[in-house]
Amino acid sequence: MAYTALRIHPAIGIARVGNSEEYYLGPESMAGMELPGKTCTGGLPIRPGTEDTTIVSTELRDASGKLKRQAARFRIFQYAFDEAAGLETYPLGKRGTPVEVAIGSTVDGKLVKDIVWTVHLANKKANSWVGGDGVAPFEHGCAPLVRNRDFIGQNTPDDPQRLKLLVIDAGPRAVLASRQAVVQFDAATEPSCADADSGAVCALPAYPVSFPRGGTPGADGHGPGAIIASLGAITTEKNGRLLVLGGYGKACGFDAQGNYSASAALGDNVNNDRWFDDVADGPVTASLVFADGSSRTVEGSAWVISSDPSYAPQTASVVTLWDDLYCTWLEKMALRPAIYAQGSYQAGYRCHFGSEVQPVLRAASLQKWTTSLPPRAIKEHDRLGQMAVDGLRGYRIMNFIRDPDQPELATAIPQMPLSLGDAGSGLLSLTRAQYFFMKQWSQDRYAPAGSDVPLGAGEALDRTVLFNCLGGRYSPGIEMGFIVRDPGLYQQAWQRHDSGGPFRINRERLDYRKAVKERPFLTGGYTPLRAGAVQPGDLSKFMALPWHTDYNSCATHLPETPPERQLLNNQAAIDAATATPGNGINTLLYSSWPAQRPVAVYTYDDVVASGTALPTPRFSVRGKGTRADGLPSTTPPDAGIDRPAMQVGRYQDRAQFLLNWPRIGVVVQSTAIPQAQGNKNICHDYYLEVESLFDSDESNLVEYWRNTAIDKVYRPKPKP
Repeated sequence: MAYTALRIHPAIGIARVGNSEEYYLGPESMAGMELPGKTCTGGLPIRPGTEDTTIVSTELRDASGKLKRQAARFRIFQYAFDEAAGLETYPLGKRGTPVEVAIGSTVDGKLVKDIVWTVHLANKKANSWVGGDGVAPFEHGCAPLVRNRDFIGQNTPDDPQRLKLLVIDAGPRAVLASRQAVVQFDAATEPSCADADSGAVCALPAYPVSFPRGGTPGADGHGPGAIIASLGAITTEKNGRLLVLGGYGKACGFDAQGNYSASAALGDNVNNDRWFDDVADGPVTASLVFADGSSRTVEGSAWVISSDPSYAPQTASVVTLWDDLYCTWLEKMALRPAIYAQGSYQAGYRCHFGSEVQPVLRAASLQKWTTSLPPRAIKEHDRLGQMAVDGLRGYRIMNFIRDPDQPELATAIPQMPLSLGDAGSGLLSLTRAQYFFMKQWSQDRYAPAGSDVPLGAGEALDRTVLFNCLGGRYSPGIEMGFIVRDPGLYQQAWQRHDSGGPFRINRERLDYRKAVKERPFLTGGYTPLRAGAVQPGDLSKFMALPWHTDYNSCATHLPETPPERQLLNNQAAIDAATATPGNGINTLLYSSWPAQRPVAVYTYDDVVASGTALPTPRFSVRGKGTRADGLPSTTPPDAGIDRPAMQVGRYQDRAQFLLNWPRIGVVVQSTAIPQAQGNKNICHDYYLEVESLFDSDESNLVEYWRNTAIDKVYRPKPKP
């Protein structure tokens, strides 16, 4: 019997914080990838009120100079299948014939009068576990220590007292799409949800909303004394699509009683007890309301994550969040047996250059715009970025790519990617799926151009949104962490047409009618490698607390090494390490997240002043307090090495980043930068920093890699 499936796309959407009330829409094109008929590449945000018109650099901030927030846009598609129990495949190709559902659409002969969207946002970071070490602490039935240990109650995320004081739970909000109202996730707005039977919006006056206890706001509402009063908002477009806006990038401290404190310490890059921030995550559901008075729940729910700002939206990571999710679904969820089956990748599979190889090459070629690569490396990366499907011509590319199954294998040739690895790994590797595709291509096992099964519009959104996010290095990451690789995070029974399709978070079906004011509604929730459904706040709880300290620190670092190979903080150890090459003691510094967390950038002003030639780059984070050689080190000589070269490109006092993150500039392609009259045309392949609010460069001179922990540091060149 014919069956019409309803699904929300993207399956996982990304909102981002900003300190402005205004917003733009998240990118719906793949970062750095060429767009047919255009000189600009993908990844630019979209202007609100438009289908796909991308913004220019002057639209990144509002009229007062505040950084705009990013809204995640969701839409509903209907799929026409022969039967509900039919076998789902990925991608669907021509099967299903996806058609977007808007107000005024017809579904199974019924006119869609309205759409009721429900979103529930929460932040569980302060009640989560100490993070940064990946999945290993959760293996063998174990779990790491909780954050805010011995704060109150029992040291478990399910303790009622901890849930009440350490979880920010705005509760659910429902909105009728036709009204295009803005509904806030704050303490003053009453929670609501869609009624499962009628599709009507139902108030939830008994829901136990929980926000940090108040105090006096900080200097500009964003410093160490900022008060968190909102996790964002939802609204709709006139056609019925949903927009979820991120929060304001705030962080606040609290004391031993859970009351606001302006003096809470920031002693760590990842785990800071007695702190909150205002990122969040949660489920996105919808119901269609028909003109005949009936309604239908959309079975393919989605999830939204709010996260850090995107300071380089057009440069993709070599390993993206999509790559990790896709590899997990290939290996653990039987997504595409033609590629992976019975525990191994299929040697007979012919890869598709445009979708499975070129994104890696293109991402590598764009690294030069956000990190300080030397000219020789830039030349080789440029060669890769311009390579055609038949462009290898004997070039042994696999000699230069790190094997993910042997990531620490010593070779005489420097291997790629040239950045830091995940917890437990020194340097980054491609996913096994990416490595397989690259290997097939290197052995001429690739399919003819245009033979790949195209993604439907909804499937393309699923991929694109996560392609524009950080993957590979989750210690703990930016938008989402190591849990992306846990098959238990996802809905398992995805292979029926009425299941909602692949990549859906295994959300807990929450009965809001059971909510009472006196008792926390949410629990500790999802635990990696365990059975159990996922609640609001369960994806972001593994990220840094607050996110600001992690972003600040993740410029360059030494790779993770065993204790016996660590370099100590004394001159004798340094002399011994540098006297004998090949002794296994590394002094080289590598970027953490070069595409997602720009380290060294070319500024638009410097390029204009130089006559369009590329000048010396500058550190992206370069305000007052970022100079690495300004303060003496307090690290003892028998501890791990701590030298000024290891601290460049960041604030030396973590609290200063909380005040200054909105001042950081954004790297965009020159085609998105309005040119002043009389200026020379800038090469369209340049990706330059614009809209920085740092009035002066008070950091250090950027020098091209190879950079070491024992390098001397110098003052930067003056601004033009």
